Amino acid sequence: MNEKVPKIIGEFQTIPDNLPADGQLKLIFQPIDMTTYWRRCGLTANFVAGFYSYCYEASDTKANSLSTIINELLENASKFSKAREGRIQIELKHYGNLLKVDVSNIASKNLRESFEAFVSKLQAENVEELYFSTLESKEDGDTKSGLGLLMMLKDYPVRFGYSFNEIDADTHEITVRAIINVEEI
Repeated sequence: MNEKVPKIIGEFQTIPDNLPADGQLKLIFQPIDMTTYWRRCGLTANFVAGFYSYCYEASDTKANSLSTIINELLENASKFSKAREGRIQIELKHYGNLLKVDVSNIASKNLRESFEAFVSKLQAENVEELYFSTLESKEDGDTKSGLGLLMMLKDYPVRFGYSFNEIDADTHEITVRAIINVEEI
């Protein structure tokens, strides 16, 4: 396997990967497990959010916000992964009030290109305007509109970064990194 240098977009390197964390949690799934039993995304998000939010004031509110963000990231990774040969990895690192959430999945070249174009558009346009124009133009049953990611950008104080890594011609690893100041949510 000849991995190439990942393409980085957004605030992916806000917290260096080699900075020691106060705590860490890593879970790995097969996408088929999540899409076959869709509620597993929510259950996993609730577990992870509870794990990290219990030590903060207003922890129920923080747990709900964290769960919403993590659930959206897990659902997207599940929907846009290679179902059987892929994997989804969620890794959380805690740095005081900051929580770094990395959700990685294995996708096809077409899905990677589509998501990369969408992310580039997010960087260049007004998120609020893009959210409402997407909401107005979204058709029933459209699961690729990007509305969930737009909602998180619009409604939560989360900074996002994205990494796109070609593993081979039709196998690409996509990592969405969310940097969350738990005191602000």
